Amino acid sequence: MDLLAVVLVFFTTVAAVIALGSYWFARRERIRVRLAEVREIEKGVETEDVMRLPFMERVGKPMLNGLGKTLGNLAPGEIRSRVEKQIVYSGNPWKVTFNGLVAIQLISGATFFLLSLGMLRLMQLTGGRLILLVLFVTLLGFVLPVALLNSQAEKRKKSIQKQLPDMLDMLLVSVEAGLGFDMALQRVVAQMPGHLSDELNRALEDIRMGSTREEALRGVVRRTGVPELSSFISSVIQAEQLGSNIASTLRVQAASIRQSRRQRVEEIAMKAPVKMLFPLLFFIFPSLFVVILGPAAIRIFQMFQEML
Repeated sequence: MDLLAVVLVFFTTVAAVIALGSYWFARRERIRVRLAEVREIEKGVETEDVMRLPFMERVGKPMLNGLGKTLGNLAPGEIRSRVEKQIVYSGNPWKVTFNGLVAIQLISGATFFLLSLGMLRLMQLTGGRLILLVLFVTLLGFVLPVALLNSQAEKRKKSIQKQLPDMLDMLLVSVEAGLGFDMALQRVVAQMPGHLSDELNRALEDIRMGSTREEALRGVVRRTGVPELSSFISSVIQAEQLGSNIASTLRVQAASIRQSRRQRVEEIAMKAPVKMLFPLLFFIFPSLFVVILGPAAIRIFQMFQEML
């Protein structure tokens, strides 16, 4: 009887384990099948959405991105790093990466190549002039996106340099009025829209997301590349680490940056006469000579005719 009871308990336990295992694996299999069905539905919806896109979005853009990625990976690391910095300094107006910029260069170069062929048909050039014109126009189209990017980066830097002294003055007034540094930055961002305010607002967002003030402010330096702003942020970080008075630091930095701006304006003013020399020589002086000496030259010419 004891042996029979042991056997019954054993088989009952085995049957219970098998039943539970079957139920568990069947449940997992149902979940797996259901997830596969959901993925198929999402894939179908995604395919339908993709098919609704224009041809260039579905085919042209992926091909250009792939070609840009291939050529971008062949570029030297120094050039890639420099162009990526310029993309960041410009604020990335086109929302592209380095590979995307290479793709844009390819499109621009191909477009200018076709334009050069159209110009050749109108001008009817042949021989070496034809090849030189095609190469020049194609190279111009290839370089144009990078030139526009550099121009946008310089324009953004100059805008930040122009806003920085006024921003420091307002920041100093806010801090001396009793506001904390972060609250003063927030007030300045609200009162002074522009590229500098956008970067400071992004730094405040980073601080709210958990970054330290030092990390957020150094991120502003990396994204702008303005020496004056870098000096100001370094002074603020140093004052915070040493426990110095932030108002005194802001006052010194405001005076220093205003002095730098005054020196920069004086430098531009001193360069103005040199830059005006060529327009004077080639455009203004010839006009003055025509107006002043023209009547005298006509009178002298008439006198020689009467003598002859």
